[in-house]
Amino acid sequence: MHRLFISDLHLSEDTPEIEAALAALLQREAGFDSLVILGDFFEAWVGDDDDAPLADRIKTRLQALADDGVAVTDCPRGNRDFMLGEQFAGDIGGTLLQDETVLEVAGQPTLLLHGDTLCTDDVDYQQFRTLVHSAEWQMPR
Repeated sequence: MHRLFISDLHLSEDTPEIEAALAALLQREAGFDSLVILGDFFEAWVGDDDDAPLADRIKTRLQALADDGVAVTDCPRGNRDFMLGEQFAGDIGGTLLQDETVLEVAGQPTLLLHGDTLCTDDVDYQQFRTLVHSAEWQMPR
């Protein structure tokens, strides 16, 4: 399996060069069968109902990959895009994995996680993280 991992792109309308570089990378690396997005894909993600032009362009690009048979997974969500959810995964024909996931990489079990989970000395941040990752907090009102 040829997996492509990407991380910390911080896509936004203010960084069209990063979006263009992503498009070039996906075209240049044609032939991969799995794309794993390792958090902070977006600079900010306000929720899966985001219909901003950037969200639509990225969803369309990722859906095209999925339509071509590429397994698209988003794991783990970062501290900038923790609101990515099942609707986003469904919109792109992908899979949302748990915040800590083990995948086999080069024949070895490999733990994928976002670095903010390791900031254990920052108790205030960890409390905030627990709150904003909770289903109750993320539930639309």
